[in-house]
Amino acid sequence: MSELVNQARGLIHTAGEAIAASTKEPPSAATAMLARIIVSEAKKQRPDNLLLQSIDLDRNNLDWNDIRAAMKVVVRALG
Repeated sequence: MSELVNQARGLIHTAGEAIAASTKEPPSAATAMLARIIVSEAKKQRPDNLLLQSIDLDRNNLDWNDIRAAMKVVVRALG
């Protein structure tokens, strides 16, 4: 299994815990950046995957659902 998929699964787990805890705290800047890097690298690896290419995490107000959904797409595309 690729390191990228492992990182994506880790973020899925973290996001799931945050959502389950009903936290209103948004993801940290570091977490959001990690998600953006994972998506960027996944897009490079699967340039023909339209669903993966459609992910946009560039806005400033990401929430845990955005990150979890994006990481699930990454895992499905690369896993």
